Amino acid sequence: MTEARRRNSRGSGPELRRELLDAAIEALLEPQPLPLPSLRAIARKCGVSASAVYMHFPSQDALELTIATELFEQLRQHLDAGDIYGAPPRERLYALTTAFVGWALKHPGAYQMLFERADPHVESGTGPGLDLLDRVADLLQTGDDAARRLIAMRIWAGLHGVASLHIHKQSAPWQETPLDAAWSIVASQFDSAQNQRLG
Repeated sequence: MTEARRRNSRGSGPELRRELLDAAIEALLEPQPLPLPSLRAIARKCGVSASAVYMHFPSQDALELTIATELFEQLRQHLDAGDIYGAPPRERLYALTTAFVGWALKHPGAYQMLFERADPHVESGTGPGLDLLDRVADLLQTGDDAARRLIAMRIWAGLHGVASLHIHKQSAPWQETPLDAAWSIVASQFDSAQNQRLG
C-alpha cells in the first residue's frame, strides 16, 4: 500500500474496501494494548484533581504496575484460601485449579489486565505474579527445577486458554464446565509428568 494514496476514481469502491481491510489487518499484526483507566479518569472517579493523582502515581506506567501488583496479590490470597495444605499434590492442584478458574471468571476485567496484555515495564522472566508458576512447580515430584517449571508453564497455559475462552466466547458450544475443561488439561499434564518419573 502506498504511503500517500491518491483519491480513488469513481467506481473504485471495491478496491478501496479491500485496501481499508488490508490496512486494518496489517495494524493487527502487533498485539493491541488493553485500555486501562487513565490517571485523569481515576481522578474524576475519586473527585480530585489530576495533580493529586500525580502525587501518588507519577506516570501511567507507575499506575499500571501498581494495579498489576495489587491484583496479583489479591489472586495470590484467593489461591491461598483455596489451597488444601497438607493434602496430596494432585488434590492441592485440583483445589488451585478451582480457585484460579473461579477467580478469573468472577473478575474478568482484572484477569485481562494480568494475563491478556504485554508487560512493557518488566524484563523477561521477572515481574509480579511469576511466583504463581513456582506454586505449581512445587507440587510436581519429577525432574529438576527446569523440568518442573516447564510442566508448570504448560499447566498455566492450559488454565489461561480455558479461562480466556470462557470470558470471551460465552456463546461457544461448550460441552463441559470451565472447571472440568481446565482440570482435564491440568490433570493430563500432572499425571504425564508423574508417570515419567515412575517409568
